[in-house]
Amino acid sequence: MPVTAELAVIATGAFLAALAIGSAGFAFAMVATGIWIYVLPPATIVLMAATCGTLLHGISVWRYRREIEYRLLWPFVAGGVLGVPIGVLALHNINLSMFRHLIGALMITYSSYTLLRPRLPTLRFAPAAARALDATIGWMGGVLGGLAMLNGVVPTIWCTLRGWDKRRARYVYQPYILFTGIQVMLLAGINVNTELSRVGLYLLVSLPALAAGLWLGFRVFDWVSEERFRRLLSWLILASGVSLQF
Repeated sequence: MPVTAELAVIATGAFLAALAIGSAGFAFAMVATGIWIYVLPPATIVLMAATCGTLLHGISVWRYRREIEYRLLWPFVAGGVLGVPIGVLALHNINLSMFRHLIGALMITYSSYTLLRPRLPTLRFAPAAARALDATIGWMGGVLGGLAMLNGVVPTIWCTLRGWDKRRARYVYQPYILFTGIQVMLLAGINVNTELSRVGLYLLVSLPALAAGLWLGFRVFDWVSEERFRRLLSWLILASGVSLQF
């Protein structure tokens, strides 16, 4: 593929993934991976997704920083701290194709169910049990983040099942994604073999697309209702799951 076409694909993936971040607060890696997988090797995708995602999540979290509920956030982060290194270390020791297809199938199953039956039951637990389960979900997200920058999938689904509205859910899972994304970026930069000079070029090309996508996404988030927001999440998960099957 010509270099110009390759860079165009990278910029397109960056724009669409940034649109997902601005509008839903997650799914950067899922959207970007579905497009970048055709022009970039897996290790480069992980590093690119971690870097771009961290930048966008940082901007977004700063915008909403006064509304973050830290008492709900910390169990997720604690679990993620333990999960990310496991995922990064396993990156070169698993069948990535089989892993991608398995995660994609689970995403398709969940999103199809929520679209067909949008009113999911709300899960309620005693405070201690809730914190333990939140930490477990954070650990699972961390492992998936280290493997394929899919750290937002499980926490986002879990926040929906907890019955939190779109703002409370976003102000938990997006800071979590930011924190674990930084961790993945640091560990992947040390342990993943890739051409850092080419990654720098890809990042430079992506910046205008990232800015445009994030700006448009913020407008969408402020506009959509609770019900439309939940369906938006489901459609993003479905589309990302389908993309992982190819």
